[in-house]
Amino acid sequence: MSIDQQSLEEITVKVPTVRIGEFYEMYGRWLRGDPPFEGTDGVIGEVERSPWEPSTDIELAKEAWMLFPHRAQLVFTTLMENPGRQFSGDSLAGIHDIPNGRMGLAGVLAWPGRYLFKLGRVLPITVKPNPEGGSWYLMEPDVAELFEKARDAT
Repeated sequence: MSIDQQSLEEITVKVPTVRIGEFYEMYGRWLRGDPPFEGTDGVIGEVERSPWEPSTDIELAKEAWMLFPHRAQLVFTTLMENPGRQFSGDSLAGIHDIPNGRMGLAGVLAWPGRYLFKLGRVLPITVKPNPEGGSWYLMEPDVAELFEKARDAT
């Protein structure tokens, strides 16, 4: 049975900002019907994940960039080219033709979250609650510069 727009229910949950990447990963795995993380009994957050350090993380940023799916790279590029500017999830989904709006965007960010979890880093974006629903997404200028260098070097 396929899922169509009419059988979807929008649900809002509060997630600690530092764990949003993990939430996207968990949600993406759940949507696909994947089993829990291997060796963790489904518990995530056991690995300490660090923020990006623009002065020292260029090699790690290059490695991460090459792992990101194309659509995620497009979303990150929009944020990199507009450092500090907030985009709604629906706006980013619209810009990049991502089906299902902000929920689809969550799926797009699930894979980068998964890769970065393994690399011990957080998503290179800042996510803030949007009082009208969903979230605001932005990339801080120093992190945007780091990922532009990583993108351009690959």
